[in-house]
Amino acid sequence: MIHALSHAFWDTLQTLPILLAVYLLLEFLESRRITERLAGTVEKIGPAAGALVGCIPQCGFAAAASSMYSQKFLSAGTLIAVFLSTSDEALPILLASPDGWDKVIPLLAAKLILAIGAGYLFQWTLFRRETSVPGETSIQETIDHDCCGHHSHTPGKWAILWQAVRRTLHIGVFLLVTSAVVELAVHGLGEDLLNKLLLNGSVFQPLLTALIGLIPGCAVSVILTQLFLAGNLSFGAAVAGLATGAGFGYLVLVKECRDWKAIGKIVGCTYLAAAIGGMVLQLIAG
Repeated sequence: MIHALSHAFWDTLQTLPILLAVYLLLEFLESRRITERLAGTVEKIGPAAGALVGCIPQCGFAAAASSMYSQKFLSAGTLIAVFLSTSDEALPILLASPDGWDKVIPLLAAKLILAIGAGYLFQWTLFRRETSVPGETSIQETIDHDCCGHHSHTPGKWAILWQAVRRTLHIGVFLLVTSAVVELAVHGLGEDLLNKLLLNGSVFQPLLTALIGLIPGCAVSVILTQLFLAGNLSFGAAVAGLATGAGFGYLVLVKECRDWKAIGKIVGCTYLAAAIGGMVLQLIAG
C-alpha cells in the first residue's frame, strides 16, 4: 500500500511543471477573450465551429454553450457538438504524461469527427424544426459561466499566473487522489478483477464509460484519463467517456433551459452518439 501511494505521489509531482506550463498558455489565451470571439463564430457556423471550439481545454465553454442554447443563441445540434468535443482536463493531463503524447492527436481527431457528424445529424433530423432566435441576454453575459471561477474581464499578468497555479494545484489534487485510487485498486483487487469490473476488452465498455462521463465536474475526465493511461480503458471507451464529459454543462442546461423534453433529448443524443462512436472505435482500434 505504501508503495502504491508513493508511486501515485511521485507520478503526480512529475506532471505539475508541465501542467503549469499548459495552464499558463491557456490562461493567457483566455485573458485575450478568445472564447468570446469564438462564441460569435459558433453562433453563425453551427456544429462544425462548436466542435472545434469544444476541443480547446477550457472547462467553462460547455457551460457557456448550455447558457447560449437556453438563450436561443445556439442550436441543439451545435450544443451536442460542443458537449461531444469537450475534453475538459483530459488534454492537459495527456500532455503532462510522457505516455500520453502519442494519444493526444488520435483522441482529439476521434472526438472532433464524432462531434461534427453527430451535431449535423441531430440538427438535420431530431431538431430540424427547432428555431434559434437570440434572446435578450448577450453572448458577453452567457460566456461568464466558468467552472474554474474565471470572469470575463481581462486579468493582469499576476492574475493569469495565479489562475494557472490554482488550476494546476486543483487538478494536481484530483490526479493524486485518482492515481492513488487506481494504484490501490490494482493492488487490492488485482489487475484482472479491475479490468472485469470496467468491462475491459468488451465491446460494451464504451456504454459504461459514456454513462460515467455524464457525471458533472472536472473530476470525471481526470479519472477516465488516468484509467486510459493505466491501460484499464480501451481507446474507444476513453473516447466515449470523454465525449459525454462536458464539465458543468449539463447542470447549467438544467438550471437555465427548464425544457425537460429538450434537455432529455440533448443528453440522450449526446450519450447515444458517444456510446455508439466508442463501440465502433472499439471494434476498429480496440
